[in-house]
Amino acid sequence: MRVLLVLELLYLLLPAICWAFLVRTRVIGVTVFAVLAGLAVALVGLEEDWYFTRATAEIEVGYPTAAGLVVLAGGLAERWLRGPRPEKEYDHPVAGSAVAITVHTLAGVVIAFAYLLIGRDSFLPSLAEVPLPPGVTVEHADEGYCGSNFCSRTLTLGSSTGLSPAEVQARLRAALAADGWTPGRGDSLRRPHGWLVDRRVSEIFLGGMTVELSGSETTNVER
Repeated sequence: MRVLLVLELLYLLLPAICWAFLVRTRVIGVTVFAVLAGLAVALVGLEEDWYFTRATAEIEVGYPTAAGLVVLAGGLAERWLRGPRPEKEYDHPVAGSAVAITVHTLAGVVIAFAYLLIGRDSFLPSLAEVPLPPGVTVEHADEGYCGSNFCSRTLTLGSSTGLSPAEVQARLRAALAADGWTPGRGDSLRRPHGWLVDRRVSEIFLGGMTVELSGSETTNVER
């Protein structure tokens, strides 16, 4: 666990550490650090479930590339302001930072391949995937369970404005359609769980005030 924590922190903080060895001006230095901090916070927010986005995989995979480009832009801006670095400054810290940024970017490629592999596995969708329309609430959600090729959880809906079950289902169906969910098997609606990297599928089965939310691999799994 400690090794994993160290790797996660290194993945998160490496761009800022490298920039600390490269920075030469105060204004550009602070600006680059601020942008890198924003990227890091976005990544931490995903891990801590501060917000939900279908681009989770893309953010995790693209973080090192985005951070590397920010560092590169900062270096070029400082070169434009102060000119090329003296030859004596091309020492081990500067060269090491360049190598570290390159390796960091390649780590994002490895994570992309990992997502392609786990994309064949079922998963338990987050409640945040369901766009609840005004007046519709989730009264109860079980912890979910996983079968041989799918995972599923049951949600019990309610209404804060006294909507009937038919009205709740109609509003939810309209909200799902507006959010990009398309007709699937039977009375279900389906939508890609992610975008380009994570190709797993989320599916919701509507049944009055009770709905079933499931996650499966990219193929159309029959239960």
